[in-house]
Amino acid sequence: MKKIKKLNVQLGLKSYPIFIGVNLLTKIRKLTKNFSYYSKIIIVTDRNIIKKQKKNFELIESSLKETVLKIVLPGGEKTKSFYYLESLCEKILKNQIDRRSLILCIGGGVIGDLVGLTSNLLLRGVDFVQIPTTLLSQVDSSVGGKTAINSKYGKNLIGTFNQPKAVIISTNTLKSLEKRQVIAGYAEILKYSLIKDKRFFDWLKKNGKKIISLNTEALHYAISRSCSIKSDIVSEDEKEKNIREILNFGHTFGHAIESLTGFSKKIIHGEAIFLGMFLALKFSRFLGFCKNDIVSEYEIHLKSLKIPYKLKDYGINLSVRKFIKYLKFDKKVKNDKIKFILLKECGKTRSYVLQNQKQLAVFLNQNLE
Repeated sequence: MKKIKKLNVQLGLKSYPIFIGVNLLTKIRKLTKNFSYYSKIIIVTDRNIIKKQKKNFELIESSLKETVLKIVLPGGEKTKSFYYLESLCEKILKNQIDRRSLILCIGGGVIGDLVGLTSNLLLRGVDFVQIPTTLLSQVDSSVGGKTAINSKYGKNLIGTFNQPKAVIISTNTLKSLEKRQVIAGYAEILKYSLIKDKRFFDWLKKNGKKIISLNTEALHYAISRSCSIKSDIVSEDEKEKNIREILNFGHTFGHAIESLTGFSKKIIHGEAIFLGMFLALKFSRFLGFCKNDIVSEYEIHLKSLKIPYKLKDYGINLSVRKFIKYLKFDKKVKNDKIKFILLKECGKTRSYVLQNQKQLAVFLNQNLE
């Protein structure tokens, strides 16, 4: 598995490569186009990387003698805040960066989202490279240019689209992850199969355990297929005007769950997406858009992997009234009407704009468990 897989996000002048392989952390200079152009290199990471992936981080530092600044932030969803956005901007500006500076983002989705937004704001835009170190960030958040911080009203409500110059995925960084984090990343892999590729879903039913066990061959295929699906969608619709909305399958429900639990460790993003997708599948069935088969297949698959997918599995109780209130803060809401991405069958989605809130309340009263 020494061969490096290369995919491309095709966005004209904003196009960039995705590299997937093993031991790529010492190859950042080689894999980043025109690396010698940059005057200053800033590394931003989180405490989890320093603590659990110290050797990997040291490999990066030793290979980049141009590094002028290393910033370490707390891990966790609460870091995606105005406080840390301002703090990060000020720390970088203090070092007198210019527009030929490059920010290297090393970490999971939280750091990636925050750094992506920061790089877009500093000097009205400096370049950044995504070096994702969690399964979830490798298959999803590092690709596509969505950057954001959270608000008390919901997740990712303050942000921009800002494409990186490259995404460098070194799968050996996953070895230090807790199993909970690996399973959380599997949620996004499963999402891609459900919205776009039935054959991929069938493959996952046979190989899901291998992915969670970090089998190299299975892992590389799953990451590559997920990134390929997302890069094709982003290339067609960068700023979510139409088809890119399907990537939100399960996220309308999932983000509301995260918001209502205070972005705490009680439930992390991938876990909320497992729950959100289950609710989205059942809502699809409730509305008559899909048959029961796909709902049953989803349940059977998660049970086979011993993955919790119901609120009660996490000891969470939510009121229907509050849940609907937070659903209304979703970014796809227009004219106070919630828009859901639902499933017709495995590999085929459809959008649904809620016209009758009572209909949703009936569904949630029956299924918010």
